[in-house]
Amino acid sequence: MGEARPGCRVLVPFGRRHLIGVVLGSGADYSGDKLKNVLRILDPEPILTPKLLELVRWMAWYYLAPPGECARVMLPPGLLAKQASPDESPEKFWPTKRQLAVLSVDAAASGLTAKQSIVVQALESQNLPVLVSQLVADLGFSQSVIQSLARKGAIRVEPIDLFRSPWSQVQVETPVKHPLTAEQQEVFDRVVEAVNRGGFETFLMHGVTASGKTEVYLNLISQAVEQGKGALVLVPEIGLTPQIARQFRGWFGERVAILHSALSDGERFDQWRRIRQGRATVVVGTRSAVFAPVRNLGLIVVDEEHDGSYKQADQPRYNGRDSAIKRGQIEDAVVVLGSATPQLESYYRAKSDAQLEYLALNSRILDRQLPTVHIVDMRVEFEKHGKAAVISELLHEKISSRLERKEQVVLLLNRRGYASMLLCRSCGHTETCQNCSITLTFHQEANRLSCHYCGYSKSVPRSCPECSKAYIYYVGEGTEKVEELVRGMFPSAAVDRLDRDTVQRKGSYEKILGAVARKQTDILIGTQMIAKGHDFPSVTLVGVLSADQGLRLADFRSAERTFQLLTQVAGRAGRGEQPGEVVIQSYFPNHYSLKYACAQDYQQFANQELEFRKRFRYPPYTALANLLVVKRDSRQAWELAHTVAQTLNRWRGELSSPSRMKVLGPAAAAIERLKKDHRVQILIKTTNRKELHAVLEKTIAELASERVDLKSIRVDIDPLNLM
Repeated sequence: MGEARPGCRVLVPFGRRHLIGVVLGSGADYSGDKLKNVLRILDPEPILTPKLLELVRWMAWYYLAPPGECARVMLPPGLLAKQASPDESPEKFWPTKRQLAVLSVDAAASGLTAKQSIVVQALESQNLPVLVSQLVADLGFSQSVIQSLARKGAIRVEPIDLFRSPWSQVQVETPVKHPLTAEQQEVFDRVVEAVNRGGFETFLMHGVTASGKTEVYLNLISQAVEQGKGALVLVPEIGLTPQIARQFRGWFGERVAILHSALSDGERFDQWRRIRQGRATVVVGTRSAVFAPVRNLGLIVVDEEHDGSYKQADQPRYNGRDSAIKRGQIEDAVVVLGSATPQLESYYRAKSDAQLEYLALNSRILDRQLPTVHIVDMRVEFEKHGKAAVISELLHEKISSRLERKEQVVLLLNRRGYASMLLCRSCGHTETCQNCSITLTFHQEANRLSCHYCGYSKSVPRSCPECSKAYIYYVGEGTEKVEELVRGMFPSAAVDRLDRDTVQRKGSYEKILGAVARKQTDILIGTQMIAKGHDFPSVTLVGVLSADQGLRLADFRSAERTFQLLTQVAGRAGRGEQPGEVVIQSYFPNHYSLKYACAQDYQQFANQELEFRKRFRYPPYTALANLLVVKRDSRQAWELAHTVAQTLNRWRGELSSPSRMKVLGPAAAAIERLKKDHRVQILIKTTNRKELHAVLEKTIAELASERVDLKSIRVDIDPLNLM
């Protein structure tokens, strides 16, 4: 049966079922009479390398996650099927796509019919192998002609593996290699020195928008590839992957693989297989691509390293950026974190810790100026017109001037739908989700009320369900409403919208952005999806509607997220030859996150925000762990939360102290009910991460020994969202 080596998949008995697992160690490491024999070894060679297994073990420890779940996220769908039989065919465990193909032709073959001779002549003029299905389609013959040739020995036909390619959806760009600016060259020289030397080093590349970070990445990867090293590039959004992939495909051709969740399972498996075989040495992908089995990995780039989408919401709740750093350490690779608005923890480390070196790109390429930013006090606008305005006079005027000059406009509102809620002006009733403590959003195109958390939807009532009066009022504008208003204001303009509602179909994201790139769209309206990474030279005006919306959230990161979003979206303006302008509309124009975003002054924002974090003991001055108790029954949720808190406090007393570690709660989560479950929160703040893990491990072990339902306790290390 072979040897069950670490990293191989095996079929094992689990109760009455047979499940697929991954070998982490040998049976010699364990003792006792409960060990069971492996039913079947599924891989002749390990599919997880020793270094990836080391990353599995680190993730399981750091994020307090089951090792099996950590191994699962490292593999493409289908390799760890939940249940299988020992008698299954090998294809069940290795989901390749196979088809019959002609591998060779014997041109001295005799006794052929006229049709068979035509087939042989056609094959002699083609590069082999040739798929039988394609040959039959091209010649119009039946498959029996091919089978007869094979029986006569004139051709050799065997099944071959087909690679399902995602590149049909990606238009490859012809590479344009620009000479590096003096500033880019300085950054490149410092990082390439580390790449050439080999070994683990980390850099924070802090570059203003349009400073040419991608050009530096491409040159660094070229250097790594020339040395026979592999490279891994992480991007935060699926929508950015095709755009980045086009550039990388143009530079590196067939050596590039892409990995993201929008690919089919077959495409993801085949891309993973190409990487594992060493046929692809440059990998571009979203969060889980950090686990791609790149051979001789020498360089890891995490673009937009501040982005929250690098954090996995479900088990295992890992951060792709932090996992990239750990993988770089394990692989002896160089790690580059890039952003125009670095996460404060990264910035603080780069300024205070020699292990993360700070590199700055302070200027836009070609000496282009940062956009001029105007802030509009919407309170004044309200007083002037006696009602709330969606588009201010200043923004309306500047949109008009851009349309006259045939330039493009981007409008950001980070709220989709038509209206954020329905309100009865008679009794005050609002329509809420039956599963979550959330008001339902009205979507006009679907004419439905929808929950953006669980997907529940219902028809729009004609009258109030509470008082039966027909005083239904739509409150709060979403992107759908803004699109309607803008089309009415500028009827001759080509207007489009980019949000989760408009990109449901495969390829729609690319289609919308392609229209903007071809200047077929005059005004693009969208959520935060339009704020990141896009390069549209003809966009000279960016308008931000309801800029202070994020500041209302009960989260200590709200100011940082607002600053990042405003700075990033402002960076979409003036990336071409024409200078850019930004209009930011706010009811709180004096908030420091808005003020410093207007000035594009990251350092001043960081200084003030870090002072706030230090005063209230938030990261980077402390480490956080968020424990969420989730139960269908409210009383049970609170009872379990109190048990967890008491156990945490007892172990905190033994392993730490109140001065170094605080246990806050239990308290109702900001969204108290979600998907029918009641949610109670316990937050831990500590200045000693080692003690944090010790307290959590002891707490979980004690709760497990008392047969507490651990599935109802969700532990999130370094949480990005406390909602």
